[in-house]
Amino acid sequence: MINRKGLSLGRTAVLGSLLAAVALGTTGASAWAVSVPDQIRVALFVDLGSKYQSLTPAVTLNAAGGMKLSWNGIALASVQGGQSARFAVDGYRAKLLETEDLGSAVSVLKKVQASSNAAFITLLNKNDKPVYQVTEGNYASAAAASAALAKWTGAGATVGAQSLSAASVAGPWAVEAGPYASEAEASAAVSRFGAAGLDAFVARKASAAGAGYYVRIGQASDPSALAALQEAASASGQAVRIPAAGEAYVVVRNDVTLNGATGQAVPLYALPQSGGAALKAAPVGDKGIQALERSKRTYRGSMEISVLNNNLALVNELPLEQYLYSVVGSEIFQGWPAEAQKAQAVAARSYALSQGVGFQIANVVDTTLSQTYTGMGGENAQAVAAVEATEGEVLTSGGKAITAVFSANAGGITADNLSEIWRNDTPYLASAAQSPDEGPQEGKLDWYKVALSGGQVGYIRSDLLEDSGTKNAAGIPLYRTTEADVAVRPGPQIVATVEPIARLNAGASVVVLDKVPEYTNYSWVEGPFTADQLLNSLNKRAKTKLTSLQTLEVSKRGPSGRAMELKADGTVIDVGVPDNLRGALGGIKSTLFEIEETGRYTVIGANGEKKEFPSGGSSLSIAGADGASVPAGSGNLFVLGAKGELRAATTSPGFIISGKGFGHGLGMSQWGAKGLAEQGYDYQSILQYYYKNVKIEKDGGK
Repeated sequence: MINRKGLSLGRTAVLGSLLAAVALGTTGASAWAVSVPDQIRVALFVDLGSKYQSLTPAVTLNAAGGMKLSWNGIALASVQGGQSARFAVDGYRAKLLETEDLGSAVSVLKKVQASSNAAFITLLNKNDKPVYQVTEGNYASAAAASAALAKWTGAGATVGAQSLSAASVAGPWAVEAGPYASEAEASAAVSRFGAAGLDAFVARKASAAGAGYYVRIGQASDPSALAALQEAASASGQAVRIPAAGEAYVVVRNDVTLNGATGQAVPLYALPQSGGAALKAAPVGDKGIQALERSKRTYRGSMEISVLNNNLALVNELPLEQYLYSVVGSEIFQGWPAEAQKAQAVAARSYALSQGVGFQIANVVDTTLSQTYTGMGGENAQAVAAVEATEGEVLTSGGKAITAVFSANAGGITADNLSEIWRNDTPYLASAAQSPDEGPQEGKLDWYKVALSGGQVGYIRSDLLEDSGTKNAAGIPLYRTTEADVAVRPGPQIVATVEPIARLNAGASVVVLDKVPEYTNYSWVEGPFTADQLLNSLNKRAKTKLTSLQTLEVSKRGPSGRAMELKADGTVIDVGVPDNLRGALGGIKSTLFEIEETGRYTVIGANGEKKEFPSGGSSLSIAGADGASVPAGSGNLFVLGAKGELRAATTSPGFIISGKGFGHGLGMSQWGAKGLAEQGYDYQSILQYYYKNVKIEKDGGK
C-alpha cells in the first residue's frame, strides 16, 4: 500500500501556517505599479493546430437590439433586432444536390446532418426560379472536397432526390462584376446573371471609399475554369473580370439551413480562405450578442469573425472587467463568501494579463485551458461586486503579472510546479500549502464498500446498514440492510444514469470491506479498471508503448505527495510532465492518488512457500475443507490478511485508483479559498498564502 502522508490535513495546521505567513487583514498592495488593459480578446472558436482547436463550420449571431456589421471600421450592414446573421468560410464544398423542391433539399440536409455539422442549404434564383443547393463541408482543397463528395454519394445521401445538376465540388473561384452604386443595383445584376443559369451572389469589397457592392459569379473548384466562366457571364451584356488571386472579399449567400421548414433565408457572409477579411459584429444596446453555436450563450462586447488556418475564427472583444464578471461567476459558486469571490477576481485578472496574446489572435480562450468564460449567463451580482471591489488589482512577481493558475480543489495540500506538475520554474507556485479543501464533503454521508453473497463488490450508503451483531463462518462481522430495496452502487455515490449492481431486501447480510467518504471533488474513487482498459489509456500518452500490463504502481512522489512517476511491470512509463498522468489514467481528477492492485497479493501455501501474484501464468487454486483443490476461476476473491483484514482481490490484474482533489493543484485552491474566507481571512491574505512572495498591485489608472 502507498503512504498516504499529506492526503488528509486538518484546519488547525492550515490556520497556523497562514498566521505565520501573513497577518490577518494585510493588504500587501502598492498603488500605481502596473498597467492593466481596458479590453481583452477571447477566442470562442479558433484553429491553432496542436496548441488548441475549437472548430465550427459556421457561426450564427443575433442580438435583441440588433447588430452593426463592419469591415476594418467600414460599415457593412445592419441586422435588425432578433434577426440572425451567419458567417462561414468560402472554401471547397461537396455540392450534393440542386433542386427547386425545398422539401427534397431539407431531406438531404437532414441525412447529412446525422454525421456532419457542416451541411448547408443555399437559396439562389436561376432561370427565374428559386433553386436550393445542398452542400457539405469547408475543405482546404478541392481534393479533400472531392473525397467527401464520393463518400456522401456512395452513402446514398441523395437517393430519391432529383437534381438539376450533377453532384460536384464547389469552390471559391469566381469572376466578378461591379462595383455597383447600391445593394439594389448589385441584387438586380445577380438576377440577370441568375436568369442565364449562373450561380451569382452579392459581394462586398473594402476600399478607401467604403465597402463597395460587387457580384461574384460562379463557384468553381479550379482557377482554370475562370476563362470559360467569364465568357459565359459576359454573354449577359455586363462587364466581367477575373479578380486577382488573394483579393479580400465577402460573398453574401441566402442561407436556409436553419429555417428549412419555412424556407426563410438569412444572410450568410462567407470569408475567403486566404484571410484578409475580418468582420466585426457590434450589438446595438447593452443586451449582448448571442452565438448559437456556442451553446446559445450571450456575450458582452463585440464579435470579430475571420479565417485562420482555413477555418472560421470567432473572437469576443470586450472590457476586461466585464470579462471577469463572467469568469468569477463561472469559476466558483454563487453564494460563496465575498472574500473568496474577490480572491478569484484578482487571480483571474492576473492570469488573463499574464497571457499576452497567447492564442495568436486572442489573449485567452473561453475554456479551462485558460479560465472558464460563459458570457453574460455566467454573471451574478456577487461576482460583479467582487470584480468591482478589486478593480485593477493584479498579483505580481518581479514587477510582472504572475500566471495565477488555480484549481477547483487541492485535496488538502497544494502542488509544487517545478517537480510535480509542469516542471516550470515558477517560485510563486511552490509547494506545499496546506489547504482547507474538505468543503465538498460537508453534509455527505460515508459509504461502506461491501461484499455480497454472490461475490459482487459494491457500495452502500452508511445510513442504510447496521452491524447485525453476528459473524460468518470465517469470523467476519456481518452487517444488514435497514430498509427495503437498498441499492448497491458501483461507486460511493448516486449517479442517476448508472444502474445499481444489485438491490437488497431489508435485513439482507453483507460483509463490510471498507468505509470511505462519498465521491466528491475532495475525495474520490475510480474503477475498477481492467488491465486492458488502463493499457489502452496509458498507450495514448506513453512515449514507449506498452505491450502488456500486470502491475502498476506509483514509483515517485513529490513534496505534496502527488504522483510524479509510474511503473508498469517494473518499467517507468514516460508520459512527459507529471500532470499528464491524469489523462494517461483515463482522466482522473488529480495526481494526488494511490493505486490499489486488486490482482497483486502474496499467497502462502500449505508448505509455507510464498507465491507472488500475478505470477507468469501461474494459476491460483483454492483448497476446500475436504482437501480437494479447485481453480479460483475469474472475478473477485476475498483474502484475509495476516492482521485479520479482509480484502477484495481479483484473479487477473485489476486496479482501483483513489485520491484527493480536482485539478492540477497549483496556486489557489478554490475550495480552500472558500474555507479560509469562512474562517475570517480577507482576500489579500488568501492570495498571499497560496501564491508565494507576490505583491498585490493596482493599475495606476484604476
